Amino acid sequence: MKLKNLLGPLFLTAVALLGLVLYTRQVKERQILTSEAFSRQSKNPFGLMLDAPGLTDSERVKIVKDLGAIYYRPHSVFVDKWDGKCTECQVALDAGLKLVLTVRNNGGALSPTTPPSNLRAYKQVINDIFNTYRPEILVVENEENSQALFYSGTVEEYHSQLKTACSAVRLRRMKCTNGGLVSSLIVALVADEYERTQGAAKANEYLRKALEPEEIDRLLKSANLKDQIKRGNDLLRGYKTAGADFVNFHWYAKPEAFDEAVAYVERMSGLQALTNEIGQHNDNPVQTRTAMQQVVYNEFQYAVWFSLDSVKARSLINPDGSLRPTGTAFKSFINSNF
Repeated sequence: MKLKNLLGPLFLTAVALLGLVLYTRQVKERQILTSEAFSRQSKNPFGLMLDAPGLTDSERVKIVKDLGAIYYRPHSVFVDKWDGKCTECQVALDAGLKLVLTVRNNGGALSPTTPPSNLRAYKQVINDIFNTYRPEILVVENEENSQALFYSGTVEEYHSQLKTACSAVRLRRMKCTNGGLVSSLIVALVADEYERTQGAAKANEYLRKALEPEEIDRLLKSANLKDQIKRGNDLLRGYKTAGADFVNFHWYAKPEAFDEAVAYVERMSGLQALTNEIGQHNDNPVQTRTAMQQVVYNEFQYAVWFSLDSVKARSLINPDGSLRPTGTAFKSFINSNF
């Protein structure tokens, strides 16, 4: 009787010890994986789109280099306004930076692009832009899921335009990608799949992992959310067929939700992910470092940080060009790892 009484606690203790060993092993494996990811990622993937009132092109480029980025995203070049030169592009190239260049057909800051009516003429201008500045990556349009702000065309029209632009780039064995699906849409796409496959609780868990409560409320109250989800998935499914080399998405959500977003867009598109716009809506340097760690852990070849005070986005620098705590964190991360 006494032996039986003793066996119960001993069994529970053994189970607890086994659980601790397994948990410790999992933690160590995660640490090893993280270290291996950093060792495999010997090439610095980071670039910057950076601006502040009063800074010249040369001053902006100097700050980008000081922060340790090797890629530079200039302001968009517009096909309908192309006159053979992009001064900002040339200043960056002269400083030794490589361009991640967004090219839009037309439109502007408050006006969405309309698809090219003559794809042959469009391709000729793309050729000229590409031959002039030889960007590392050509990015076709910007946030093409947003018909109200950036791209008024249909999914089919966008894929046709992307195919035309990428065909010009492929002749030179260079790289091409889509414009970048907006951050909130990516979160909605992942949450929608969780809801369909694992239930509402899993979807809500992911939303809380990715967004602040007010952001979740705003997302769920979007009048056209279902249409946007369909458009986003339709766009993702067509990038590879259109000739893109990568799938591009933007990210301002919490870094903790990044892994699942990457897995989703890569699976849906069949392409490796990159981002030509990642940033944050606060000045927390811990989030800066965590987001950069996620980029490296997911082995991105290209990740351009959006360093502008624009709508909700927050820059890494003050208006006078001095670094904010996030800018110091960005610079320190690159200096420590590359």
